[in-house]
Amino acid sequence: MTAPQRNSDPTHPHAIGRWRMPPEWHPHAACWMAWPSDTVMAGARRHEVIQELGAIAHAIARFEPLHVVVDPLHLDEALRRLPVSATLHPMPVDDHWLRDTGPTFVFDDAQTLHAVRWNFNGWGQKMRPMPDADPHVAQRVAQAIDVRTSAASLVAEGGSLHVDGAGTLIVTETSILNPNRNPGLTRREAEDVFRHWLGVTHIVWLPGSSLDTITDGHVDGTACFVRPGVLLATGADGNDEWSREARENLRALRLARDAGGRSFDIGLLPSPDFAALPANVAEDPDFAPVYVNFYLPNGGVVMASFGDPAADARAHDIVQRAFPDRHIVQLPLRGIARRGGGIHCCTQQQPAALP
Repeated sequence: MTAPQRNSDPTHPHAIGRWRMPPEWHPHAACWMAWPSDTVMAGARRHEVIQELGAIAHAIARFEPLHVVVDPLHLDEALRRLPVSATLHPMPVDDHWLRDTGPTFVFDDAQTLHAVRWNFNGWGQKMRPMPDADPHVAQRVAQAIDVRTSAASLVAEGGSLHVDGAGTLIVTETSILNPNRNPGLTRREAEDVFRHWLGVTHIVWLPGSSLDTITDGHVDGTACFVRPGVLLATGADGNDEWSREARENLRALRLARDAGGRSFDIGLLPSPDFAALPANVAEDPDFAPVYVNFYLPNGGVVMASFGDPAADARAHDIVQRAFPDRHIVQLPLRGIARRGGGIHCCTQQQPAALP
C-alpha cells in the first residue's frame, strides 16, 4: 500500500534524559528500505539489483512491518515486486543504500522517537554529479512518519557505526575522520557528537580501510555486535592487501575493551573462494562478499550467500550459532554485492518503543 503524505514539526526537541540508539536486536517497529530510481544505475545491472531488493523485502516482511521509499517514476515497478504488506512512501530517491542515506532512529528516556540525520554527502563527495535526492531522504523519511529530526554536527553514514546498547560504539578512522567528510575533525570532537546522539560512553576506533574506495571502510563490512561483549567479524586468512587490512582491524578489536571493560569474544566469518564464483563477479573490483553485513529483523537474520557452497554453508552455521533463537534466511547476493554493499547497507531498523 502507499502511505499518505504527512507533515512533521521541524522543531528540534530537547531529550528527556539522554538520546540513545538501541542495538539492532532491540525489537523493531519496522524496517526501512529504498527502491532506486535510474539516476545511478540502469539496464541489466539495475534489473539484477531490484530482483535482489525484492527478495530481501519479501524475507524481511515475514518478520516485521516494511516501509519502502520509492521514486514516484518507479512506483508501479515496486508495487509488482514488493510484498503486498509493504507500505510505500513515494518520494525522490536515487540509490538503494537506505542505511547510509536514511536517518538513524534514537529514543530519549521517555521513549520519544527521534531521527538523526548524518548529512549524507555521497560517501565523501565521490559521486559526480552528486545525486539530487539522496541528501534529503533522511529528512523525508522522518516527515513521512511525523518524527522530529535533527542534523548531527558531522558527516557520516548509518553503515559507519555499530552500537551494543550498553554504551559501546565501534567506528573506523578512515570513514569518520576522513577529510572528504569531516576535514579537521578530531577524535574527541567526533566522540562528543556520538555521545550526545547515540547515548554511548565508550568509542572503539578501528583503522578502517584505505582500499575501500566507496565507503572508506564502513564498520558494517568489518564487524557487528551479537550482544554486548560478543562480535562477529570478517576473517582474514590471505596474503593480499585486503586480508592485511582486515587483520589490522581484527588486531584493534582484540586489543579493545567495551564500555564495561571487557575484551571482545570474536567469532570469525569466512570469505568465499573467488575461484568458485563466476569470473564476471569475482573480477569485479567493487564486489564485496561480506557475510557480516546482515540484517536482524524481529526473530530472524537475513544474510547473504555468494555462490561458494562451502563458505556459504559455513557462514550460515556460524551465524546460526551466534543467534540460536533466530530463523536464518540466506539469499543469493550478486548485483548488490557488486555495487560494494550488502543487505545491512540496504536496510535501516526503526526501533519499537518499549513500556
